[in-house]
Amino acid sequence: MSFAKKRVTYEQPLNDRIKNMLRLEYLFGGLNYHIKGPSAWDSRTVVDYIVKVLDVMERLDLREDLIQDLEHHLLGLERWRRIPNADAERVNQLILQAQHLLDRLRALSGPPNQLISQLPLINLIKQRSNIAGGLCRFDVPAYHFWLQKNPKQRLHDINEWLAPLESIREAIELDLYMIRNSAKTSQETAMTGYFQAAFDNQANYQLVRVSLPPEHSCFVEISGGKQRFTIRFFEQPDVNEKPIPTEQDVNFDLCCCMM
Repeated sequence: MSFAKKRVTYEQPLNDRIKNMLRLEYLFGGLNYHIKGPSAWDSRTVVDYIVKVLDVMERLDLREDLIQDLEHHLLGLERWRRIPNADAERVNQLILQAQHLLDRLRALSGPPNQLISQLPLINLIKQRSNIAGGLCRFDVPAYHFWLQKNPKQRLHDINEWLAPLESIREAIELDLYMIRNSAKTSQETAMTGYFQAAFDNQANYQLVRVSLPPEHSCFVEISGGKQRFTIRFFEQPDVNEKPIPTEQDVNFDLCCCMM
């Protein structure tokens, strides 16, 4: 039995839509990691993530973007279903998942984040969250009171607050999954730590991914636009010192992900 080697992956979004979805994926990931923690500090961390999710979503029309993306993915999946060697079972699962999420997104009557932002306690926490130490027990007694409730009650409340966001979270997860798996992959070498390439004009690229072994001495910085992208490798032997561009040739895995 063989196992795929673990890799460390660095990503660079190529437009604001993907950038915002990656930020929300990151915030939801932190939220889900802490949500079952029993302590008041776990609940504080979860609420902090909720406030950050709401802050990102207030500036976006995510619902329409996700509907358009999922409709696009459905067309691609229908084409895949007709390919003889395709994994028909997996393709059908993805089609059903996309159709189900589209139904839920279309059924939303308004921005789901507004329902949570209007809750008195969440609104109060949002107002204080930009002040360093502004959520101390004397600043927001109602928050301190809620944090003293038993863990099951706090988890129940948090799940109620998150329920309106669940279709958005699941749609982001599926959208990014489809984009990451619609990729042109290759093995490349960055000579003296520098690599640049142009995109194929025939494809609509969304995301650049670079993977390295976890023991590698370099980390990656990626920049990109519509026409080309650049990858630079840096070394930082001492975390308290500035990173320096590497002078070594670096072999890496490259994925250019598209719609």
